[in-house]
Amino acid sequence: MRTEKAPGRNLKCYEGQAGMNFSDFRTPICGTLQGGALMNQEPKSESSVLPDQGETAKPSGMPTPDVSRMGYNPANFAYWIGQEPWVPGYSVYYAISFYDARTNGESERSDWWGPKSDPKKLYGGFGLIRIPTDPTGRATGRRIWRKFAGQPEKLIHEIPDNVTTKYQDDVR
Repeated sequence: MRTEKAPGRNLKCYEGQAGMNFSDFRTPICGTLQGGALMNQEPKSESSVLPDQGETAKPSGMPTPDVSRMGYNPANFAYWIGQEPWVPGYSVYYAISFYDARTNGESERSDWWGPKSDPKKLYGGFGLIRIPTDPTGRATGRRIWRKFAGQPEKLIHEIPDNVTTKYQDDVR
């Protein structure tokens, strides 16, 4: 158990301690303990930890980006096959999240878009098009996440606005 500050009160957060069955919850449950019962239960929010930056984004209430219309420009690739990580037979996926720099809030990530590879088997580094924008207008930017089949996901770029809908993946 740990105590966390919340506006106007202290919350006790329980993470499946002995004698308490919180195993059905994905995240810790927080609330005030009264007479052995957990009152004012609030699920502990999940955060996205950004790789290589040590920064944590808070959940935002922004919608989840819809990547169903996202695509790529077949004339725009950044690398020849054979240059890491664009090796023969690669399979790459992308996901998008909305980000609000004013509140450090980040939406849930979109579904993974892909798998994709160059049909000509010559190039890597996709020129993404139709990257979703936040229809609520709360996002100050978008984050682009990438993963290769069998590899961990990686934050590769942050678009610093909610307008730009193209990005050239030139990250190794």
